[in-house]
Order: sequence, then C-alpha cells, then structure tokens
Amino acid sequence: MDAEAIAGDTGGSDAGTAEPAPGSSRASTGPASAPGPGADASAEGPADATADASADTAPVPQPPMLDLVQTFLNVLAARAWQHLGLVPDPSSGKVERRLEDAQLAIDAAAALAEVLRPRVGERDRREVETLITNLRLNFVEQKSRAQ
Repeated sequence: MDAEAIAGDTGGSDAGTAEPAPGSSRASTGPASAPGPGADASAEGPADATADASADTAPVPQPPMLDLVQTFLNVLAARAWQHLGLVPDPSSGKVERRLEDAQLAIDAAAALAEVLRPRVGERDRREVETLITNLRLNFVEQKSRAQ
C-alpha cells in the first residue's frame, strides 16, 4: 500500500517547477524519510528494517528522454547566464563573469539544441533557437565589455 501511495504522489503537483526534478527527487526522498508502516517496524533489527524499506519502495519513474535532454539544455543555459555575469550564482548570491565557462555552456547547449531540433514541435524549436541566439548575442556583448 505504501508503494502505491508513493507512486501516486510522484505526479508532480508543484506549480511553477520543472517536472522531472521534483518528481524524481520526491520519489527518492519520500520512502527514506517516511516512518515505517507501524511502531513494530522500528523495534525490528536494522537488517529487517532495511528489508521492509526496500519492499515498500516503488521504482522511481524515469522521465522521458526528450524531457531529460530539454532539462539539461535549460541547466546549461542557466549556467551560461550566470557565467556571463548577468545572473547571480544561486549558491553564493554573487555575480561573477567567467566567459570561458559561459562559452562552453553555450556551445554545449547549442549542441543539445541541434539534437532536439528534429524531435520537437515548431514552437519549442523557436524557443530553443531564440534562447541560443540570446546567449550568443549576450556573450559577444560581455566579451566586448571585458576587452
């Protein structure tokens, strides 16, 4: 019963967040942080508790490969904006310009965009092309400022 509840909870009802990461994150942390099915489960030895946990854990659903590639592209784009010095690093809150890292992130995102191009609809294709174009234009602008 717990496995069904966990599997049903991975539908991703969080609004405004990327679907693959929260769904997989919640599925992987839910069973480990949830208490056992009863008070007797904690009285059993550690080996028995581990066996119960693995029996109650549903397999983590994998996102479709296309969604995964799009997520990677978005992560690379976000890092490119950070390395261009246009967005603060979320871990430090500081704005730092590292143009070599920005160029690598942009080139990698462009390579993924090329792979996605024949596999997505016209609207998504335009959005990805616009993103890559904006990154490249901002890179040229930031590079000219650095010189």
